[in-house]
Amino acid sequence: MLTRALISLCLAVGAVPAAAATVSALATRAIEVALVRLAAQYREQTGHEVTIRFDTSPGLARRVAAGESADVLVASASVVDQAIKDGRVVANTRLEIGRIALGVATRRGAPPPDVSSVDALVAALRRADAVLYSQGTSGLYIEQMLAKLGLDAQLKENAVQTPSADEALGRLAQGTGNEIAFATISEIRANEPKGVSLVGPLPPAVQNSTTYAAAVMMGSTAGEVAHGFVRFLATPAAMDIMASTGWQPPFGQGR
Repeated sequence: MLTRALISLCLAVGAVPAAAATVSALATRAIEVALVRLAAQYREQTGHEVTIRFDTSPGLARRVAAGESADVLVASASVVDQAIKDGRVVANTRLEIGRIALGVATRRGAPPPDVSSVDALVAALRRADAVLYSQGTSGLYIEQMLAKLGLDAQLKENAVQTPSADEALGRLAQGTGNEIAFATISEIRANEPKGVSLVGPLPPAVQNSTTYAAAVMMGSTAGEVAHGFVRFLATPAAMDIMASTGWQPPFGQGR
Protein backbone atom coordinates (compact mmCIF):
# COMPACT_ATOMS: atom_id res chain seq x y z
CA MET A 1 0.00 0.00 0.00
CA LEU A 2 1.29 3.46 -0.87
CA THR A 3 2.16 5.68 2.05
CA ARG A 4 0.42 9.03 2.36
CA ALA A 5 3.68 10.80 1.47
CA LEU A 6 4.08 8.81 -1.74
CA ILE A 7 0.42 9.29 -2.65
CA SER A 8 0.91 13.05 -2.26
CA LEU A 9 4.00 12.90 -4.46
CA CYS A 10 2.13 10.97 -7.14
CA LEU A 11 -0.59 13.61 -7.14
CA ALA A 12 2.04 16.34 -7.44
CA VAL A 13 4.18 14.86 -10.21
CA GLY A 14 1.80 12.45 -11.94
CA ALA A 15 1.44 8.69 -11.89
CA VAL A 16 4.73 6.80 -11.56
CA PRO A 17 5.36 4.38 -14.43
CA ALA A 18 6.13 0.78 -13.54
CA ALA A 19 9.66 0.92 -14.98
CA ALA A 20 12.29 3.29 -13.67
CA ALA A 21 13.57 5.82 -16.17
CA THR A 22 16.50 8.21 -16.45
CA VAL A 23 15.90 11.93 -16.92
CA SER A 24 18.71 14.11 -18.25
CA ALA A 25 18.84 17.80 -17.38
CA LEU A 26 20.75 20.88 -18.46
CA ALA A 27 20.78 23.16 -15.44
CA THR A 28 22.20 26.43 -14.19
CA ARG A 29 25.01 26.29 -11.64
CA ALA A 30 23.07 28.78 -9.48
CA ILE A 31 20.75 25.95 -8.42
CA GLU A 32 23.37 23.18 -8.23
CA VAL A 33 23.31 22.51 -4.48
CA ALA A 34 19.51 22.42 -4.26
CA LEU A 35 19.05 20.50 -7.52
CA VAL A 36 21.44 17.72 -6.55
CA ARG A 37 19.43 17.24 -3.35
CA LEU A 38 16.14 17.39 -5.24
CA ALA A 39 17.30 14.86 -7.83
CA ALA A 40 18.26 12.46 -5.03
CA GLN A 41 14.88 12.94 -3.36
CA TYR A 42 13.07 12.42 -6.65
CA ARG A 43 15.01 9.18 -7.18
CA GLU A 44 14.22 7.94 -3.66
CA GLN A 45 10.51 8.66 -4.03
CA THR A 46 9.93 7.55 -7.61
CA GLY A 47 12.83 5.30 -8.61
CA HIS A 48 13.68 7.59 -11.54
CA GLU A 49 17.30 8.68 -11.97
CA VAL A 50 18.19 12.29 -12.85
CA THR A 51 21.53 13.07 -14.49
CA ILE A 52 22.52 16.74 -14.66
CA ARG A 53 24.97 18.79 -16.74
CA PHE A 54 25.62 22.21 -15.15
CA ASP A 55 26.65 25.50 -16.74
CA THR A 56 25.92 29.20 -16.31
CA SER A 57 22.62 30.36 -17.79
CA PRO A 58 24.40 32.22 -20.63
CA GLY A 59 26.42 29.06 -21.26
CA LEU A 60 23.24 27.00 -21.38
CA ALA A 61 21.71 29.48 -23.82
CA ARG A 62 24.66 29.03 -26.19
CA ARG A 63 24.60 25.23 -25.86
CA VAL A 64 20.87 24.96 -26.46
CA ALA A 65 21.06 27.35 -29.44
CA ALA A 66 23.83 25.15 -30.87
CA GLY A 67 21.56 22.12 -30.69
CA GLU A 68 22.51 20.44 -27.42
CA SER A 69 19.51 18.78 -25.84
CA ALA A 70 18.32 16.99 -22.73
CA ASP A 71 14.98 15.97 -21.24
CA VAL A 72 14.71 19.03 -18.97
CA LEU A 73 16.11 22.56 -19.07
CA VAL A 74 16.53 24.50 -15.81
CA ALA A 75 17.82 28.04 -16.33
CA SER A 76 17.00 31.70 -15.90
CA ALA A 77 13.47 32.40 -17.12
CA SER A 78 14.79 34.51 -20.00
CA VAL A 79 16.90 31.60 -21.29
CA VAL A 80 13.97 29.17 -21.05
CA ASP A 81 11.67 31.67 -22.78
CA GLN A 82 14.14 32.12 -25.63
CA ALA A 83 14.41 28.35 -26.00
CA ILE A 84 10.61 28.23 -26.26
CA LYS A 85 10.68 30.88 -29.01
CA ASP A 86 13.36 28.87 -30.83
CA GLY A 87 11.21 25.74 -30.66
CA ARG A 88 13.63 23.85 -28.42
CA VAL A 89 11.39 23.65 -25.32
CA VAL A 90 7.76 22.56 -24.88
CA ALA A 91 5.98 25.79 -23.94
CA ASN A 92 3.13 24.34 -21.89
CA THR A 93 5.56 22.52 -19.56
CA ARG A 94 7.29 25.73 -18.38
CA LEU A 95 7.09 26.35 -14.62
CA GLU A 96 8.82 29.03 -12.57
CA ILE A 97 10.61 27.35 -9.67
CA GLY A 98 12.20 30.20 -7.71
CA ARG A 99 14.28 33.35 -7.68
CA ILE A 100 17.57 34.27 -6.15
CA ALA A 101 19.04 37.59 -5.05
CA LEU A 102 22.65 38.71 -5.29
CA GLY A 103 25.01 38.94 -2.35
CA VAL A 104 28.43 40.21 -1.34
CA ALA A 105 31.13 37.88 -0.03
CA THR A 106 34.54 38.17 1.60
CA ARG A 107 37.18 35.71 2.66
CA ARG A 108 36.30 34.02 5.96
CA GLY A 109 37.93 35.91 8.80
CA ALA A 110 38.38 39.13 6.84
CA PRO A 111 36.69 42.28 8.25
CA PRO A 112 33.27 42.50 6.56
CA PRO A 113 32.67 45.72 4.64
CA ASP A 114 29.57 47.84 5.16
CA VAL A 115 27.20 47.12 2.25
CA SER A 116 24.00 48.37 3.87
CA SER A 117 23.59 51.25 1.42
CA VAL A 118 24.71 52.11 -2.09
CA ASP A 119 27.13 54.76 -0.78
CA ALA A 120 28.66 52.27 1.66
CA LEU A 121 28.98 49.64 -1.08
CA VAL A 122 30.69 52.13 -3.41
CA ALA A 123 33.15 53.09 -0.68
CA ALA A 124 33.91 49.42 0.03
CA LEU A 125 34.52 48.70 -3.66
CA ARG A 126 36.88 51.65 -3.98
CA ARG A 127 38.96 50.28 -1.10
CA ALA A 128 39.00 46.70 -2.43
CA ASP A 129 42.19 45.13 -3.73
CA ALA A 130 40.13 43.01 -6.13
CA VAL A 131 36.47 42.69 -7.12
CA LEU A 132 35.48 39.24 -8.36
CA TYR A 133 32.37 38.10 -10.23
CA SER A 134 31.41 35.57 -12.88
CA GLN A 135 30.54 35.55 -16.56
CA GLY A 136 27.12 34.13 -15.67
CA THR A 137 23.81 35.92 -15.29
CA SER A 138 24.82 37.44 -11.95
CA GLY A 139 28.15 38.68 -13.32
CA LEU A 140 26.49 40.33 -16.32
CA TYR A 141 24.27 42.26 -13.94
CA ILE A 142 27.23 43.25 -11.74
CA GLU A 143 29.00 44.66 -14.82
CA GLN A 144 25.95 46.82 -15.54
CA MET A 145 25.67 47.88 -11.89
CA LEU A 146 29.31 48.96 -11.71
CA ALA A 147 28.86 51.02 -14.87
CA LYS A 148 25.74 52.71 -13.49
CA LEU A 149 27.60 53.53 -10.28
CA GLY A 150 30.42 55.06 -12.31
CA LEU A 151 32.94 52.51 -11.06
CA ASP A 152 33.68 50.54 -14.23
CA ALA A 153 36.67 52.68 -15.26
CA GLN A 154 37.99 53.05 -11.70
CA LEU A 155 37.82 49.29 -11.04
CA LYS A 156 39.14 48.25 -14.44
CA GLU A 157 42.49 47.12 -13.03
CA ASN A 158 40.98 45.38 -10.00
CA ALA A 159 37.92 43.69 -11.52
CA VAL A 160 38.34 39.96 -12.14
CA GLN A 161 35.65 38.15 -14.12
CA THR A 162 35.83 34.36 -14.01
CA PRO A 163 33.93 31.70 -16.01
CA SER A 164 31.82 30.73 -13.00
CA ALA A 165 30.83 31.97 -9.56
CA ASP A 166 32.51 28.92 -8.01
CA GLU A 167 35.81 30.02 -9.53
CA ALA A 168 35.35 33.62 -8.38
CA LEU A 169 34.56 32.48 -4.85
CA GLY A 170 37.42 29.99 -4.91
CA ARG A 171 39.84 32.80 -5.76
CA LEU A 172 38.29 34.88 -2.99
CA ALA A 173 38.88 32.11 -0.45
CA GLN A 174 42.54 31.90 -1.47
CA GLY A 175 43.11 35.66 -1.33
CA THR A 176 45.23 37.41 1.25
CA GLY A 177 44.15 41.02 0.86
CA ASN A 178 40.96 43.07 0.82
CA GLU A 179 39.01 41.22 -1.87
CA ILE A 180 35.24 41.35 -2.46
CA ALA A 181 33.16 38.98 -4.57
CA PHE A 182 29.64 39.11 -5.95
CA ALA A 183 27.50 36.04 -6.58
CA THR A 184 24.02 34.74 -5.95
CA ILE A 185 23.32 34.16 -2.27
CA SER A 186 22.83 30.45 -2.92
CA GLU A 187 26.28 30.15 -4.52
CA ILE A 188 27.94 32.08 -1.69
CA ARG A 189 26.32 29.83 0.91
CA ALA A 190 27.38 26.74 -1.03
CA ASN A 191 30.99 27.94 -0.94
CA GLU A 192 31.10 28.92 2.73
CA PRO A 193 32.72 25.59 3.73
CA LYS A 194 35.55 26.45 1.31
CA GLY A 195 36.45 29.66 3.17
CA VAL A 196 34.14 32.50 2.15
CA SER A 197 31.54 34.42 4.15
CA LEU A 198 28.28 36.02 3.09
CA VAL A 199 28.44 39.68 4.10
CA GLY A 200 24.85 40.34 3.06
CA PRO A 201 22.61 41.03 0.07
CA LEU A 202 23.14 43.94 -2.25
CA PRO A 203 21.47 47.15 -1.03
CA PRO A 204 17.79 47.27 -2.08
CA ALA A 205 18.37 50.16 -4.50
CA VAL A 206 20.71 48.01 -6.65
CA GLN A 207 19.45 44.54 -5.82
CA ASN A 208 18.47 42.21 -8.64
CA SER A 209 16.57 38.95 -8.27
CA THR A 210 16.68 36.51 -11.17
CA THR A 211 13.74 34.18 -11.70
CA TYR A 212 14.47 30.63 -12.82
CA ALA A 213 12.23 28.22 -14.68
CA ALA A 214 12.18 24.57 -15.71
CA ALA A 215 10.63 22.96 -18.77
CA VAL A 216 10.70 19.81 -20.86
CA MET A 217 12.86 20.03 -23.97
CA MET A 218 11.66 19.06 -27.43
CA GLY A 219 12.61 15.53 -28.36
CA SER A 220 12.75 14.35 -24.76
CA THR A 221 12.80 10.57 -24.58
CA ALA A 222 11.66 10.52 -20.94
CA GLY A 223 8.12 11.69 -21.71
CA GLU A 224 5.87 12.02 -18.70
CA VAL A 225 8.73 11.26 -16.31
CA ALA A 226 10.53 14.42 -17.49
CA HIS A 227 7.33 16.44 -17.09
CA GLY A 228 6.86 14.89 -13.67
CA PHE A 229 10.32 16.05 -12.60
CA VAL A 230 9.55 19.61 -13.73
CA ARG A 231 6.32 19.58 -11.72
CA PHE A 232 8.20 18.14 -8.74
CA LEU A 233 10.57 21.13 -8.78
CA ALA A 234 7.61 23.45 -8.22
CA THR A 235 6.12 21.56 -5.26
CA PRO A 236 6.12 23.08 -1.74
CA ALA A 237 8.55 20.37 -0.55
CA ALA A 238 11.00 21.28 -3.32
CA MET A 239 10.67 24.97 -2.54
CA ASP A 240 11.51 24.26 1.11
CA ILE A 241 14.78 22.64 0.01
CA MET A 242 15.53 25.56 -2.28
CA ALA A 243 14.75 28.05 0.50
CA SER A 244 17.27 26.30 2.75
CA THR A 245 19.98 27.10 0.20
CA GLY A 246 19.10 30.78 -0.18
CA TRP A 247 16.32 30.75 -2.76
CA GLN A 248 12.99 32.56 -2.62
CA PRO A 249 9.64 31.51 -4.15
CA PRO A 250 8.73 32.98 -7.54
CA PHE A 251 7.07 36.38 -7.44
CA GLY A 252 3.43 36.04 -6.45
CA GLN A 253 4.06 32.74 -4.64
CA GLY A 254 5.27 34.02 -1.27
CA ARG A 255 5.30 31.49 1.55
